[in-house]
Amino acid sequence: MVTIVTGGITRSLCTPYVILCYSDELSFRLTLSQVLDLLDADDPGPAICNIAVVPKTEKDAIESDCDSDASDMDFTGDSAHLPSRILNSTAELFRSDHFEEVEPACEDQPNFTIRTRSLTKKLESASSSLLLSSDATTATIPVTKAESISAHLIKRNNKSRHFRKSKKTAKSHLPDYIVYEPTAAQCLKATNANPLDVFLAMYPPSLRELPIEMSNLYSAQNKDKPLNLSMEELLVFDGVLLSSGYCTVPRRHLLWSLDDDVHNNSISNAMRRNKFDEIMASIHVVDNTKCNDDPFFKVRPIFQELNSSYKILPISKWLSVDESMIPYYGRHGYKQFIKGKPIRYGYKVWSLASSGGYLYHMEPYAGVHTLLQKTGLGQGPSVVLGLAEKAGVPGGCNFMHDNLFTTLSLIDEMTKRGYGCIGTLGQNQLFDVPFKPINEFQKLPWVSTEFLSEGEKLLVRWRDNSVVTVASNVENVYSEAPVKRWNKEGKAYDYLQQPQIIRSYKQQMGGVDLHDLQVSRYHSTIRSKKWWWPIYAWTLHSAVVNSWLFHRVVMNGDYDLLGFQRVVAQSLLKKFGIAPKGHGRPSSMLAAVTDIPRCFMNHNICKYKCARPMHIECFKKFHNLNHKP
Repeated sequence: MVTIVTGGITRSLCTPYVILCYSDELSFRLTLSQVLDLLDADDPGPAICNIAVVPKTEKDAIESDCDSDASDMDFTGDSAHLPSRILNSTAELFRSDHFEEVEPACEDQPNFTIRTRSLTKKLESASSSLLLSSDATTATIPVTKAESISAHLIKRNNKSRHFRKSKKTAKSHLPDYIVYEPTAAQCLKATNANPLDVFLAMYPPSLRELPIEMSNLYSAQNKDKPLNLSMEELLVFDGVLLSSGYCTVPRRHLLWSLDDDVHNNSISNAMRRNKFDEIMASIHVVDNTKCNDDPFFKVRPIFQELNSSYKILPISKWLSVDESMIPYYGRHGYKQFIKGKPIRYGYKVWSLASSGGYLYHMEPYAGVHTLLQKTGLGQGPSVVLGLAEKAGVPGGCNFMHDNLFTTLSLIDEMTKRGYGCIGTLGQNQLFDVPFKPINEFQKLPWVSTEFLSEGEKLLVRWRDNSVVTVASNVENVYSEAPVKRWNKEGKAYDYLQQPQIIRSYKQQMGGVDLHDLQVSRYHSTIRSKKWWWPIYAWTLHSAVVNSWLFHRVVMNGDYDLLGFQRVVAQSLLKKFGIAPKGHGRPSSMLAAVTDIPRCFMNHNICKYKCARPMHIECFKKFHNLNHKP
């Protein structure tokens, strides 16, 4: 039986399940119609009294406490009477005992019970199952990948954990890291690809065809003159952007200047200045008439295509998760400010990269609109698990991340999924952990250590220049390794003992920061007023950095980043550029003379065999009679 309610008001006091409908369309939730079909097909029996459906708030509707079936108090609602806009909305199933009961506001209807959603008592359910009975039994419902339900994982408190002062942990049984061959990288290597071929593989044709179509469409919609952008012109346009990263001028028009101090021959011979300005004014990657709720919908295809093309290189065993910042100082609702960062203002991008700086996956941060699955473990763990799932990271890989992402519950979940994990822990994650108080630990001698074990996890605290706490499921036994430290007093290096878990973290962490550093080295200086232009330019240089790393690792190239970017930019300009039209052949006719001298016979003069300015007839007479050679 289904009881249809509005605004959270239901007529039944015995409602063990509540279905919430959402206004935003999320791909990982089922629709209300699918949830009702699953409940009807499962036939849970008499244990379920009623099901309350809380529809999404209608924009122009009038809130009412009446059923969708206008009938007496004993009539049961029928799901077939629901409108399609509610049946097609995304929904989620909750137990009603996780909703707080509030006294009704209307005294004329004493049997009504108003139930408000309680965030602290939200039902934790697995992504592949829904609780369908009031007892501890569960019923598994098959769900396709496109219809996967958001997983709400259980977050354990530190009080419920059993910490031991032991150097050994329980074996985590992580799978071995395996790369299946042949890979796409090996296939590309067999073609003896040059730097331009590697870049065009990393910046795929699908990503180049989309701006051509959308830019021509935008020009037709908003400009009086069609753009008629071609593939060759777009590649030359990108080549100009790459060239401006290492050949900087105060104004972009100076690149086409004929002055010797600023003239750029390769750019001016590949594309005309006016054509470049036309492309800059009309460049787009989406149709503006089909906007949606995604704050980054204008650049979403760029992220999707690059995330797909970056998988051409097999995912490394050691991975780094961190945030990237795309500099932007204009106005935008999702512009971020991070104090103490090299780039304080801009767009934040969650990134997954190898320890060498090769970027595998990136997702722009957009608050609740971020396209990463919510897990119930907090924002940081949700980012790590979401990136691992979207990038398709195989089992046996090890993740490095800082205290923004690391929690003990995250390490537990990573162990279940077959991933290694090493991360620093902040003080807010160390409540009820039997370490010494931080004030007492700071008074201990330099390079003092403290360790704990809990299940498959090893927790190590070490005092270097500051106190750092690291947790991991990779190291099963606590060990130490020598490390060099400069001694100011002795003016020589001292060899000290450092925990191996911290040594591994310092060696493998920082891949995202390294990628950001390489992108910023020779970044394009051509600017635009469009809010998404910094993202377009940043992703273009990100593809160049990934192409350079691919060329070094797979093709055994010896270019540095500057040399590689120069080769790619000049290849684009020379191969796809169009030389300017010449001025044509000079005319064979002599220029007209405005001031013509005359001879004494009032004849127009001309030159004939000598420099005497005379008329031809007069010249003959003069030459034969008076001219002396």
